[in-house]
Amino acid sequence: MKYIHFVIISVCILLLCVSPASGVRTKAMIHYSEPQVAVQDEIFLEQGYSFKVLDMNSKSGDVWIELYLNGEEVELDDNFAKEDQPLEYIRSIVEDEDDDEDEEIDYFILKITTEGDVDEEDGVVYSTLYIEQYMDLVEDVENYLLLDKSYSLKTDSELELSGLYTLEATDVDDDEVTLELRLNGKLLKEDEVEDDEYFYYTVYSDGNPETVFLANVKAFFETDDEVTVFLNHVSLKQIQVSSSDELPDGLDIDVSSPVDGGLKAGRIAIVSYSLNESYSEVRILVDGEILDSRYNASPGVYKAVTDEMNSGIHKATLVAINEDDDTSYYSEDFSVSVNIKDNITESIVELANTAATEISKTYNITSNISKSDDSIKDSSSDTEESSDTKDSVSSLSSWTSSTGVSNAVSLIVTAGVFLLFFTFFNKFR
Repeated sequence: MKYIHFVIISVCILLLCVSPASGVRTKAMIHYSEPQVAVQDEIFLEQGYSFKVLDMNSKSGDVWIELYLNGEEVELDDNFAKEDQPLEYIRSIVEDEDDDEDEEIDYFILKITTEGDVDEEDGVVYSTLYIEQYMDLVEDVENYLLLDKSYSLKTDSELELSGLYTLEATDVDDDEVTLELRLNGKLLKEDEVEDDEYFYYTVYSDGNPETVFLANVKAFFETDDEVTVFLNHVSLKQIQVSSSDELPDGLDIDVSSPVDGGLKAGRIAIVSYSLNESYSEVRILVDGEILDSRYNASPGVYKAVTDEMNSGIHKATLVAINEDDDTSYYSEDFSVSVNIKDNITESIVELANTAATEISKTYNITSNISKSDDSIKDSSSDTEESSDTKDSVSSLSSWTSSTGVSNAVSLIVTAGVFLLFFTFFNKFR
């Protein structure tokens, strides 16, 4: 009987713990970003939400945040965002149910998680945040071409979204599907996504994130002929565009290397873009990823630095938005070659290490044999040495001597090869 009471009490406690979480509802995700923030930074989100970073742990990257809605502070149960304990905001909304009685329903609105470490630049400490924002039914939703839609697409055709945007599934590998988002044929984002993950395209202007496209990959399956991908919670923000296949007057793109020798794999690249008139906003992208963006850009030359590049053909895209919100796009391909210099360096180092290892091994063997020879000679004064032992020691000593000569020759050859490679190496500096 006591056991039955214990089970009943345990079940009741479990229901009390689970019920609050299960009662929280979630609408479509409308924002996802991974900004780097410093103390006093203010980040603006969707539907009038924003937050300010008041303080930060300089080691863990945990942040103390104030949340705002339309400029008014929102009270939170916990204002700290951590790696293992994210900041969450749940809003209670009164809704009319079928029985005409008002009911208060909790909706999950915001989740902010830290990466768990910090970066430092010029004495300023930065923490990377993961931000998920879901639609708030009470606040206005504007400037969306698509919101909370569902689609399916196949690999043999593009899904035409809206406003010149298209989405395509190109491949499936290791339980991941590759999706490509394009604007008027220009690649904006390519990523591999698993079941129940989000594919997103977020741009950053002056450190502020703006999510242009979001789609949840509900499921996908592959047949012999094609792949079918099912998407839900698809959203796309409104952007006025006018495209151009030619470089607009007064705009220019140049991609160069910061060191002599041209663009090589493993090096960074400098992307320079020049303007001869003012634009309300300009962006430079490399392979679909935002590299630099500026508001109210004046005439002049601007530079942006890439990460270390891989060999192959890459694409730099310039986006220019004028005062009338008309947008022009221009792309230019550039090539990054294999870094022969680095390959030669690695080969020389590997060759030198191999030679050093072999010589070290030989030296140890010779040293051990010499010690054995001395030990045998010492013992021969007390006991009579057999003929076979003498022959063995003599042969071993002879082999050691020849091995030492051989390794000396090998060392000379290695040095010669090293000098040859070094001469060849200098030609590619």
